Amino acid sequence: MFTFEDVGAAQSHSSTRGAWVAKVYGPLLIVLVLLSAVAAGGDRPLVWLLMTLSLAVLGLVYGAVQVICDRGRADPVNGQMVIVLPAVAAMGFAVLQLLPLRFDPTGTLPPDLWPDFLTINRTATVLALVRMSGYLLMFWLLISVVDSAARVTHLATLLFWGLFAHAVWGLLALSFLGDIHFWGDKLDYVGSATGTFINRNSFATFLGMGVSLGVALTFRRAFSPSIRMPAGPTAWSRHKLNVVALATATIVILATVFATQSRLGSMATVLGAAVTFGLMMSKAERVPWGQIRRTVVLGGVTVSAILLFMGQGLLDRSILTVAGSLDRFELYREVMGMIAHRPLMGFGLDGFPDAFELYHDPMLDPSLVWDRTHNTYLALWVELGMIAGSLPMLAVAVALVKAWRNIMRRSDGYATSAAAIGAIVTVAVHALGDFSLEVAGNVYLFVALIALGVARFRRAGGR
Repeated sequence: MFTFEDVGAAQSHSSTRGAWVAKVYGPLLIVLVLLSAVAAGGDRPLVWLLMTLSLAVLGLVYGAVQVICDRGRADPVNGQMVIVLPAVAAMGFAVLQLLPLRFDPTGTLPPDLWPDFLTINRTATVLALVRMSGYLLMFWLLISVVDSAARVTHLATLLFWGLFAHAVWGLLALSFLGDIHFWGDKLDYVGSATGTFINRNSFATFLGMGVSLGVALTFRRAFSPSIRMPAGPTAWSRHKLNVVALATATIVILATVFATQSRLGSMATVLGAAVTFGLMMSKAERVPWGQIRRTVVLGGVTVSAILLFMGQGLLDRSILTVAGSLDRFELYREVMGMIAHRPLMGFGLDGFPDAFELYHDPMLDPSLVWDRTHNTYLALWVELGMIAGSLPMLAVAVALVKAWRNIMRRSDGYATSAAAIGAIVTVAVHALGDFSLEVAGNVYLFVALIALGVARFRRAGGR
């Protein structure tokens, strides 16, 4: 058990010759997270290659500096191996899928049509491995440089304002710039905020995680000690202005989520924010129940008002859900049949689009392109099999437990852990009916929030 005073001013890197690396790398990694979503939400192979290459170079430099300047320091990632190992094991299984062993994807194809590898699309699997390598590198580097509460809070705040900028662009592009994409005219999702993404649901997940982060940072600031003003408690101070600024930015991000018109994304965002709020309130000391009730009521009124003014399209779409739901259920039925056909080996990482063409039922709407499962859990199982496909879920579950423990044992420095849990709730719920976690920009943000939420702080003066 330790308090913020034990770790908030921890000397950690500042007492070593490699201190500058942590100070520079933290903000740089956050900027990379925010930039990863700029090009179509990061859903492009070129983005995966550039991000992974950039992170690999940063990792080599960081490793060299630590070996030369700080050889005696324990690697913080060692304490997070319970999260890393399941992800590495899933990647290892995907590597096995590259073996040149032929198989019959449906059980009915003639041998001359069988794939030459255990994955139905070798190129897609290789690119997916590159993408996943980038996620692991991001987690490793962030965990390595965030070893104090002050640094974690600084990086979380920088990340939040970057997400606010994404939200502002989304609203400007929708309402004032003629409903355009970042790169030109919009062909799909006209009338919905998409920001730098192509798909409104993916954008909703991206910003939804930002709402949880905003709630955590707002209440952290509201609960922190403030300087008593000579003019009395009603006077405005820098402390109060910071609280108002954070709360206002969070409301703007939430309004943009509603402007996406993503039904499940909006619901998942509210659920994640509510969980974050509950966790922050559970740790607050000396907050009267009356004030908590007033905050809850004010929050409910605020959400309702935003929904009324910004969510008309969302409300309209929520009424007309029957046809789309029937298509989704038919898709899920077929995907579960695919999983049952290859429950252990799967069809290859990122191989669903090619595999599904062999199973595509004419009952599905032929005017739509079914290149995603619209359910991340089913996507993992159909591509990696039931065992290996469950390993990423296990990694996230372990991260949730570690973030929860951070909240329970700390008297301060727990806001990012609450935000990480709220983000996990948001993406876990939205993943039931969408593929947002199959978009790189979302995963980089998710990985960053998890890293900030599970980070372990060292005691002052410790090496």
